[in-house]
Amino acid sequence: MAFERSIKFAFDKISGEILEADEIFEKTKDAYIIRKEFNKNKIELYCCECKQKLNVSTSKYDRLHFKHNKYANPCLLKDNKFTPKEKEELKKFYKSNESDRHKQLKNEIARKISKLDGINSINVDSKFIIENKERRKPDVYCKYFDKQLVFEIQLSKLPLRYILNRHEFYKRNEMYLIWILDDFDIHGQSQTERDIKYLTEYQNFFKLDEKSPNFRLLCKYKYSFLTKNNKILTKWTEKSISLTQLKFSEKIYQVYYYDLKKKLELKETEKKQNELKQKEKEKKKEIEEKKRQKLIRLNIAKEKANEIISELRELWKSEIFAFEDIKREIQKLDEFELSVLNNLNAFKTVKGKPKIHQWFEIAKRSHYRFLEFMLDCHYLEINVNEKSVTNKSLVQVLFENKKLEHKMLLLKMLLKRNYKFKKQDEIYIKELNLTEIEIEQTILLCHLSNNLNQKHLIDQLFEFSKVVLTIESAKRNKIVGFGYKPNEWIKFANNSIYSYKKYWEYIELAFRYYGIWDKLILLDKKGTFQNKIIKFYKENPKQKYDCEWLIKFLYPEIIDEKSTL
Repeated sequence: MAFERSIKFAFDKISGEILEADEIFEKTKDAYIIRKEFNKNKIELYCCECKQKLNVSTSKYDRLHFKHNKYANPCLLKDNKFTPKEKEELKKFYKSNESDRHKQLKNEIARKISKLDGINSINVDSKFIIENKERRKPDVYCKYFDKQLVFEIQLSKLPLRYILNRHEFYKRNEMYLIWILDDFDIHGQSQTERDIKYLTEYQNFFKLDEKSPNFRLLCKYKYSFLTKNNKILTKWTEKSISLTQLKFSEKIYQVYYYDLKKKLELKETEKKQNELKQKEKEKKKEIEEKKRQKLIRLNIAKEKANEIISELRELWKSEIFAFEDIKREIQKLDEFELSVLNNLNAFKTVKGKPKIHQWFEIAKRSHYRFLEFMLDCHYLEINVNEKSVTNKSLVQVLFENKKLEHKMLLLKMLLKRNYKFKKQDEIYIKELNLTEIEIEQTILLCHLSNNLNQKHLIDQLFEFSKVVLTIESAKRNKIVGFGYKPNEWIKFANNSIYSYKKYWEYIELAFRYYGIWDKLILLDKKGTFQNKIIKFYKENPKQKYDCEWLIKFLYPEIIDEKSTL
């Protein structure tokens, strides 16, 4: 075990030289001369690391070596775990500690730092820091207000184990270790340079600023910055700083000038803020571009709409109504352009009078085609149910204009545009050149049109009016629209089976569903109706279903009944 604690080099206090065991003990004769001089106290040997006295000892193989005393305090070199390469680095390091440059830097640091406020207890290579039995003697030690600072000068390469040992030792003793790296290249690729570079998270490296008359350190550090493209980059920079500019981390007992990790976090935050600002800027730009495009689109739509309105005015004035071209123009408009057209003043209510009212009011006989086009063009949003400020309905305006002809045709078109026929509108139907029965039928059909959701069936409603009114009579249990007396049900039924035999399937379904069938059988004392039924089924005329959808929308209950049979 004694051999395992052997030391490869020792400091001879008398000669001031570092002796290397492998060199002086290589020859047995020389080795024993050294041993003899050591025992005569002509050589005084000390450990280069812990400064404790060393002995010249021998092993069972008669190999001489340097060795700590048996009860010596712990020392890093006693472990003897360094590789040959690391031992060579340590040898150079200890030799450099005795160099003129090393002594110059120690003294210069002490001299300059002594002039600073808050500095006291300065020791140059003379103060032992003792932890249990382990000892360290820093190059320069001082107190800076309530903090203990130690300066270690590094002039040559060092093993990482040695660096970490020093680092951890001073950290445990709550001392701030400042490495003075006299010849350190942050871009260097030696193991020592890489070890020191990543020793702490701050990556701040110091050397003495010898150009300054006062104590200043040249700090090399990685500076973080944002590029114009909002990318985070770092670059090495150097700055001369005073002791007051240093910051002290009590967590890891490290000094630093520039906190790279914190700065990177700040830059990351700044980068995200810039990204948000850029996104907001792009979003704002996008919104502005959309507004610009919308304005362009709006202007184009207005231009198209105004051209259409202008053409409509010309058609109105000319009383020559060729609508194919303008109809195609309106059909070509997209949804947005149509909304612009429909929102123009040409279609709005002015002074309480809807435009459609105005057209119907001032229209002449020759304007019929214009009004027909306006009502038939469903691209145009015209509210035919809007009343004027004087509470006039559009039907009233239509019938009050004595110059307009074809009122019944225009009325049908109003119904197709979803005009809701009211009780007060009935009076205007009576002004038509119709018989009493036709007036009654027309009023009934106009009211029934309100029940049609599919307004395109209005034409069928008037085309199949007799079939519809026959079913309506059955539903009401009252004969309407035919001029029959209330008790003439058999006469009414006989006429229905004769006149509308191709649609008798719907009529019979209605008679049965609404309870009229049994009533007819009871009233048929002479059997005329039943004879007609027998004859009908004997002839079995082919039924027509061209009004199926009309019946389905007006009387869905009888169509449902049909499907169950």
